[in-house]
Amino acid sequence: MTVPWLARDLIAEAVGHLDEPAADYFFGAADRGELMQRNYQGWQRFSIAPAYLSRPPRASSGTTFLGRHLDTPLVVAPVAFQSILDPAGEPGLAFAAGVAGFGYTISTRSSRRLSAISDAFELGQCIDAAEIDGLDEDHRTLLESFAGQRHGELWLQVYQTKDHDFVSQLLDTGAEVGVKAAALTIDTPYLGARYRDRIHGFSPMDRIKEVLTSQDQDGPAFGDGFSREAIDQATELDLDGFVHDCHERGINPIFKGVLSLVDLEAMRERATPPPVTPWISNHGGRQSDLLPTTAEALSLLRDSLGGGDCIVDGGIGDPTDAVCALALGASVVAIGRPVMAAYALGGVLAATEYLIEFRSQLVRQLTILGYASPRQIEPRAVRLRLEQGRAADV
Repeated sequence: MTVPWLARDLIAEAVGHLDEPAADYFFGAADRGELMQRNYQGWQRFSIAPAYLSRPPRASSGTTFLGRHLDTPLVVAPVAFQSILDPAGEPGLAFAAGVAGFGYTISTRSSRRLSAISDAFELGQCIDAAEIDGLDEDHRTLLESFAGQRHGELWLQVYQTKDHDFVSQLLDTGAEVGVKAAALTIDTPYLGARYRDRIHGFSPMDRIKEVLTSQDQDGPAFGDGFSREAIDQATELDLDGFVHDCHERGINPIFKGVLSLVDLEAMRERATPPPVTPWISNHGGRQSDLLPTTAEALSLLRDSLGGGDCIVDGGIGDPTDAVCALALGASVVAIGRPVMAAYALGGVLAATEYLIEFRSQLVRQLTILGYASPRQIEPRAVRLRLEQGRAADV
């Protein structure tokens, strides 16, 4: 690989590669940064009992989400202003996700238009391994093993803005370009205390304008004809309106930021068919150190989810973390900072190799444990490691 594999090494190298304000914006956190660190540690508290005697010859990463087949339970999490990391921006990373069979989540704060992102994602899903310049032989071979199994979905992350028409237009465009699901972020009407961003006086919008030519400043982050005031985040969420707007357009609604039983129950009150899907997330530790880790939240909500679909992100540093999340009941696992670090260090090629490797290692972990697919992990196999050295059922 052209970049380090371990998340801590990868992120540390990316932080050193970027200038300090940009590095803090993408890889920093709120308050003291403790929740961000606990997110990574949270998944390491669990172990999974193997099923050696029923081990398949080779596991598959295939799964289902909302009744639809996915070739992998992995998706790139929404991250704003990706053109700061690499000039190819969101289309470049969407292409890499498509190549590896990942899903890709478009951020409301994307710097490039949705149609360009969608086109790049579709190209990535169908391009032949031999056509990707610079891909090393190992990853070319791995990619060839994914032949016919590179179907992921394009999703859209939505912030509630002061002008409802902006959200409606965003969903209209999303439906036009093939977005299957839209995730309303419910945890950021008020932003966490990100002190280092404040010290630097860093403005991602100003940086984007330095990176992109004026004709390329065409993403939803630029308002698409709306005023800056109109696309500022609203402090009150129109949850019913969002669900209604999604249903009208044939898009599955998701609430991103569910961490408690209170919110899960409130979400279900709006569960008119098709239901709203929970995305368990603490915004990557960028809101408050007082929040639970996503591993804690998922383990506590697992019984209440009743086997229904859910998404989780936060602290997914390598495939073992992803397998733990899947074992705890997640249908899809979203990966953020490590992918962004690979993209910052080596652009499209490095991100492509990283995602191919991640998927391959996920399948390896499933095979080692003896499970044929992500959905085959027996819930009773998950154990919580206690400090005394004993294990307890989750």
